[in-house]
Amino acid sequence: MNERHAPVRTPSAKGRWTRSLLAVALAAGAVVPAGNAVAQGVDDPAATTKPIALRVPSHGDGATLTDGHQGFSVESADFAHGFLTEDLMAQRMKTLGHNGVLRLGGYSMDLVWPAFGAYAGSPAPAEAIGGTVDQSDLDALKALLRATGWKATLGVPLKAVIDPAKLKDPTKDPAPAVTMDQVIAEVKAAHATLGDDLLSVEVGNEFDNVTTLTGAEMWNTMKSYQAAIRAAVPHAKIRVAGPSANTAATNTKLQDVSSAALADSSVKPQSILSELSSHLYPGSHCGTSTMTIPQLMSADTYTRTRTKLDGIRAIGEQFGGRIPMTINESNSASCSGQPGVSDSYATSLWSLDYLLQTAQSGIDRVEFHTNTAAVCGDFKPRTSADYPISYRYYGAFCASDQTALAAGRLAAAPLYYGLWAFHQVPQGKFVDLAPADSDLATVRAYGVEGRDGSLTVVLINVQDPATAGSSDDSVTLALPKGYRKGRAVTLRSSAPEGLASLDAGRITLGGASVTPTGAPSGKPAAVPVPVGHGSTTVDVAAGTAQIITFTR
Repeated sequence: MNERHAPVRTPSAKGRWTRSLLAVALAAGAVVPAGNAVAQGVDDPAATTKPIALRVPSHGDGATLTDGHQGFSVESADFAHGFLTEDLMAQRMKTLGHNGVLRLGGYSMDLVWPAFGAYAGSPAPAEAIGGTVDQSDLDALKALLRATGWKATLGVPLKAVIDPAKLKDPTKDPAPAVTMDQVIAEVKAAHATLGDDLLSVEVGNEFDNVTTLTGAEMWNTMKSYQAAIRAAVPHAKIRVAGPSANTAATNTKLQDVSSAALADSSVKPQSILSELSSHLYPGSHCGTSTMTIPQLMSADTYTRTRTKLDGIRAIGEQFGGRIPMTINESNSASCSGQPGVSDSYATSLWSLDYLLQTAQSGIDRVEFHTNTAAVCGDFKPRTSADYPISYRYYGAFCASDQTALAAGRLAAAPLYYGLWAFHQVPQGKFVDLAPADSDLATVRAYGVEGRDGSLTVVLINVQDPATAGSSDDSVTLALPKGYRKGRAVTLRSSAPEGLASLDAGRITLGGASVTPTGAPSGKPAAVPVPVGHGSTTVDVAAGTAQIITFTR
């Protein structure tokens, strides 16, 4: 039986009076078990609790959640400017696990000057506005990967190597005259330095955005790169990644390249491709495009993403599942993120939800495009001398001001908390909780059966607690036989602005936060969740996520 505690009357973010649990549970942002449910004040008719019932299947038989599902994508310009160092990045990567992947690429992939082999020490042409990549950058990357256990994919230029007649707009950010020999010299140096930590070589960035290459032409281009790499370093067995198509709602370009690969009887696609990569942003900040918090958290965004992921999975099945399917560049809104959205608390909940959605769909890895050394929100336009160094609203970490940046003090942004929360979900097989589409406007739900037999359920209330009409979700879980107790860790923000809060300092995960060094302030605290007669009911407050692990 749940013991009721004397109510402590405190005003909520919407001005209603609530009944709280013990102070320690509040400090941890705890889930509220049924029987200790939050009491809604009669003075606020909008303060309701929505009942939701979910049944947990007996065994996990869905996609596998691995420790290497999440990673980072960073601009080649950041790499060229020496920002990928052990001191700056290692702890921020290790906090998220020891099996991630760091993708070096982005738009500036075609704007850097590789200075290796015969090109070592050569002056960079004026078009190389992304900077010069040399051996010192590879040495720093080696130290970073060895310190974290992560691996890297190396993006190499495409625009200057192909037929100039195939460029969409040669006058837009003209690429430095990098040759194929220069590309191969960089790959040779990268393999000599990184060894097996070099996971693959990515050929160009969003070829459909910058070239008129057809799918078949892009496939042949990728084959030519791989053949040149194989001839230069035959013992390395390096394969290429691509096509890294634009973030369209459809998968047309990915299918075009895949169809060409499948129709090519001269090679096995898996001997050429290390992964089939796509890009995906649910929103945009390009030109006059905008993304709002309600749009980011909407059921429509969720279902459109689901359709996109289903298409990627179907293409992967055409290869018999032999080639990993990745989203190697992603975030909330393309073109450096949307101010007030991509840097808001909403991204904490969105990224946790998005990572679980992609993993459950069968995507092998998602890499979030991020800052590596930037002042928070200090976006640099295309006309800036600092462009295209990575100053972006959607970064996972950033410095509060120039003084903090110079000292290497990067604070965890709201996005980072969602990635950290995802890392708390153990590896295992997904179980389908089958939440109804009609509930997606309020709740997202996932289940993972761990390798040790435990069951982890993640419940995310995507409503904005600062908006009138938001409600708590009262979720009843019918559990498989044998689960007797649970413990919950809560992701929450104490900011009165709700999902719109830009103050990452108000975010906690089980009462813990991320320190300026990138290390957690402590282990996220879990609170008990009672189970009785094969079920439990928990109240998930608006704007929070609960990670509940049940044991037998």
